[in-house]
Amino acid sequence: MKRDIGIGKSGLVLTMIVALAMTILVLLFRPVDIVAEPYGVCLPSPNQWELPFFLSWLINTLLIGGVTLILYLLNRGFNFVRTTEPALPAIFLLLTCSTPWCSQGLNTSTILCLVYVVSLGVIFNTYSVKNATQQLFVIGAIIGLGSMFQYAFVPMMFIVILWALFMKVFRLKEILAFFIGILCPYWIALGLGLIEFSDFRFPSIVPLFDNDHNHSDIILLIAQVGLAAAFGFILWIANSMKLYAGNSKVNAMNLCIASTGGAAMICMLVDYENLPAYIMILYMAVAVQLSNLCALWHIREQWLVTAIPGLVYILLFVGTLVL
Repeated sequence: MKRDIGIGKSGLVLTMIVALAMTILVLLFRPVDIVAEPYGVCLPSPNQWELPFFLSWLINTLLIGGVTLILYLLNRGFNFVRTTEPALPAIFLLLTCSTPWCSQGLNTSTILCLVYVVSLGVIFNTYSVKNATQQLFVIGAIIGLGSMFQYAFVPMMFIVILWALFMKVFRLKEILAFFIGILCPYWIALGLGLIEFSDFRFPSIVPLFDNDHNHSDIILLIAQVGLAAAFGFILWIANSMKLYAGNSKVNAMNLCIASTGGAAMICMLVDYENLPAYIMILYMAVAVQLSNLCALWHIREQWLVTAIPGLVYILLFVGTLVL
């Protein structure tokens, strides 16, 4: 790694190797206990799918890699972080794979993050267009489908309205298209007989902080989430001063991402029993803020922006294995 240009491609490859090593250690040691209770509105949530452990881990690992790749391609296509430094995928991988709640097996956090990253790609194409009803409908349909399996999609869906405002497509027809899209999966499932009205229920919420969980696991989880939330908020304030004076479209895209991370923080505080569902969205937003730190403030030793948080989270990961 060259100190004056950041981690570069070699550093990104090293990060990928470290991230994969952490996921393999999670596969071998299974450091946290994931509850198998229903969190879906009318269908079983991912933690109830009873997949073989290795298959669940493999699918989840591939999806994490897919989310990372989409983030990288989104930035290549829309340039919302104006730097060639690959801090964004590197930081996201390190934060995610160091948290066993995200990397141990297929879970809501991975699926929720995948949905929102794909949705960001759709909404970024709507900036100031005259008609964005199709795009908002597609986003609504994807989020509506997800809400059938996990109620965590429900509070997060309202952030899309803010996206429409930031992307200058906040019009009645777009908002109606979005909510019609949300209802569409339910309408189709009911029409095909895949679900019945009797399947709708209030999700069963199992206390995350009960005595069945290892207290050290919970403490380390709170440390990982708390650090990400605190530094993400501080960096957002600092970066906003630079972004506000720059390109309006770049500012709008960053506002979409920052608002999504902020909504995840609020959901974690309000819906704290389902806190793990929102972790990867928070990590995605924090990775963007750290990447913007490199791009906006012209830090000479950019490799430290990836290395320092990466090292901290690797140490916290080690703590989940040994405590």
